[in-house]
Amino acid sequence: MKKMSKKEMSNLIEKLKPYWKRLEELELEHSRNVRILENRMNSKIKPKVKLEFFYVDGEIVGIGAENYSDRKNFPLIDESDLW
Repeated sequence: MKKMSKKEMSNLIEKLKPYWKRLEELELEHSRNVRILENRMNSKIKPKVKLEFFYVDGEIVGIGAENYSDRKNFPLIDESDLW
């Protein structure tokens, strides 16, 4: 494949922009839904510390304390334990 010219790259970028915008919308919607679920989880379970879904490299890998200082007393619950 030959290298794209600046004009070809510019045209491609313009075509890709709507998809990028939609991705941002989907990510925002996902983040809101995850936050709603975390709130529901905390309301139902009433844990001693507020819990959140724990991310590593952009992927949810478990559940842990929301406040960093509480993590000493509430260890991460790994996704393998939750299956």
